[in-house]
Amino acid sequence: MAMVMKSSDDGREETQPIISHFSHRHPLESSELHEDDNGVCSGCEHDVVGPAYVCTKATCHFLLHGLCSDLPRRLRHRCHPSHPLALLPSPPYGDGEFTCDACGRSGHGFTYHCGACKFDLHVECASLPEIEDRRDVHQHALILTADLPDGQDLVCCACDDFVAKGLWVYCCLACKCGLHLSCA
Repeated sequence: MAMVMKSSDDGREETQPIISHFSHRHPLESSELHEDDNGVCSGCEHDVVGPAYVCTKATCHFLLHGLCSDLPRRLRHRCHPSHPLALLPSPPYGDGEFTCDACGRSGHGFTYHCGACKFDLHVECASLPEIEDRRDVHQHALILTADLPDGQDLVCCACDDFVAKGLWVYCCLACKCGLHLSCA
């Protein structure tokens, strides 16, 4: 990590860490973003408020959350045990978009990808906790599940809507109820 000298608002010299990230060709500088900066993370595509890394090129609008700058390049996920997932800086598909196999939403930023299965996850879906303990909506702990048993229909215990098949869900099979990822 390199450091660069920069003048602060009160005229003092400060050092700002500069990093190189595999996902971007320009150096990135440590910064603190505020709500009125309207920053959107190039990795997870969510608003950025707080610590971030910003491209040092004035005409480039690439930025990353501090957490997105430090994601593992490969991981194994219990909901896709067949192959490891590789972190890609952009979707590997011609249209520049992927559909997350966990939540069903599309993405244009970072994806955890399995080339053998054409399997993709948003970075936040890849880091969901295995167990959700929401006693306010259900008396038992709910387990993250990728595949519901055949013929199993679950109703979300938070919103009372049916849980769509093929998407990940937190569930309690003993009680035949689930919790949408968005409700968790």
